[in-house]
Amino acid sequence: MISLAICSYNRSDSLSKTLRSVRCLRGLETLTELLIIDNNSTDATASTAGAFAPDLPIRVVVERSQGLSHARNRAIEEFKGELLLFTDDDVVFDAEWLSSYASAVSKFPTAQFFGGRILPRWDNKPPSWLRDECLELLDGVLVWYDHGTETRPYACGEEPPFGASFAVRRTLLEEMSGFRGDLGCRGSSCGRGEETEFLQRCIRAGALGIYVGRALCWHKVDARRLTLPALYRYGIESGRSHKAISRSTASGSVVRVPLHIARGFAQLLKGRGDRFRQCVINAGIEVGMCGTKLPANEVR
Repeated sequence: MISLAICSYNRSDSLSKTLRSVRCLRGLETLTELLIIDNNSTDATASTAGAFAPDLPIRVVVERSQGLSHARNRAIEEFKGELLLFTDDDVVFDAEWLSSYASAVSKFPTAQFFGGRILPRWDNKPPSWLRDECLELLDGVLVWYDHGTETRPYACGEEPPFGASFAVRRTLLEEMSGFRGDLGCRGSSCGRGEETEFLQRCIRAGALGIYVGRALCWHKVDARRLTLPALYRYGIESGRSHKAISRSTASGSVVRVPLHIARGFAQLLKGRGDRFRQCVINAGIEVGMCGTKLPANEVR
């Protein structure tokens, strides 16, 4: 049986849309509980969750330690099912999302983690500069995780699941320490890398992962994240998290920042606004890797 966890901080409006979408899922009989981990919200998060309690097996838990990693670790401490399925408070689901996870868990009994397909959800239409070409850094900003519709084991070296849609068996969670508290978002402050670091540890420990292509959800795109300053800050956070995760001795270089920007403008002259923005992110990554001290490996 599945425990579904949604960690939320001051997003009661988008949480309501997500819960309405959960209510329409097929396979709800496989759901042991729906954990809402309220990470010190000051809005209507608690009452919003309570409004759906007659239709869904909701249990609200307040986690006082601020940060997405702490909220996810609280879900690990609290969940009652055999599988813990994580999603975000700003997604909507295809009707088969939950049942596709349940089918994959049954079909691959030795697999220990699972990841689903995520597409962007636009309020209006995508920006004119965005193309269909896969650009890894931009895909991260958009929370765009699309490896096709097949359900299959992850290939060696393949990108692990994104945080908006992934699941872990209890047996693996009992073996692994939780999410690192020094990574990820903390309140309204941006941060990155907590689920990547966790899943990389799982993979290094030999855990088998399954990509569930039919477990589809759509993640809301906040247009404010696509401004050039926001993309630059995203790059800085990506550089910091990469440095912290990899423990690499390699450092970024502020000397390379103008080189990335120059390459970006060259791409812009070719009509490639997408690659220009990728270069802006790369410039931020240089700064993030240059100015980051390696933090202690804080978990739980």
